[in-house]
Amino acid sequence: MPNTLPEHIVLNREFSIALCTFKHQSRSVIYSPFTSESMLCDISVVTLLERLGDAGSHADEIDLFMSKHPQPAPGVIEQLLAMQILLPS
Repeated sequence: MPNTLPEHIVLNREFSIALCTFKHQSRSVIYSPFTSESMLCDISVVTLLERLGDAGSHADEIDLFMSKHPQPAPGVIEQLLAMQILLPS
């Protein structure tokens, strides 16, 4: 499957990590108020969102996540884009 991810991705400014995520042990739930979908995932995904909210260079954070989690990362990023939590910029 070819890489279909946008070159530049940012966290949706309207998304609230505090209100729309829940973490417990190694798992988390992310809710999208934009599409009314939720995603059960590894806690590293919420950590990625937190870093994107704080990061000066968003591409570095996405690249780091992709290198640490090569198997699930493209699908997770695509799902976050579909849920409008991440946006192409």
